[in-house]
Amino acid sequence: MVDGKIIWEIDNVNDVSYSSYVVEGRLEHLLSDFLDLAGVKPDNWNELSVNYCRVTEPDVYINDEVRNKINKSLENFDNIILKDSGEILKTECFVKDWSIEYRDEELLFHLDLELFNPKLDNIDIDDDQLQDFIQSFIYDDTSIEQEWELIQDQISIIYSEKNLFDDVYMFSTAVIGYYDTFGNGLT
Repeated sequence: MVDGKIIWEIDNVNDVSYSSYVVEGRLEHLLSDFLDLAGVKPDNWNELSVNYCRVTEPDVYINDEVRNKINKSLENFDNIILKDSGEILKTECFVKDWSIEYRDEELLFHLDLELFNPKLDNIDIDDDQLQDFIQSFIYDDTSIEQEWELIQDQISIIYSEKNLFDDVYMFSTAVIGYYDTFGNGLT
């Protein structure tokens, strides 16, 4: 306890993947269960949460085992199909990078893809046409669902890690960056 607050420190001797955000959520659940057991109804839950359920340093740590599982799941990630306004883009791709980020109750899975040999309705297109398609696609009503479908394998790996994702209150979103073969962003 420091100045009327509980300060939690994480000592990760078992090399467990975790997000401080998820760990704090678990602490909140424990505190809530304890207060229910004691018959205490707090006036200001947010203040209790801030004062008693925060770890010293916000952090996301992915151990080698989980990182390797995600990398392995991306090894054969070499083409994608996207649909926009009746047009179908089929393109080969290369995974440049991936990462995860937390924002409030949302887990964002970032995936950067380099696209090459794109075909729109089975016709070869150049980088300008590819950029036009991608810029239109990101505003399509179904783009969020299509992108989420692309990362389902990786998300299921993260979902299986109880300290990276809490299915009681969290949700996930794909954040995909599209690049041409020269490394230029297409959005």
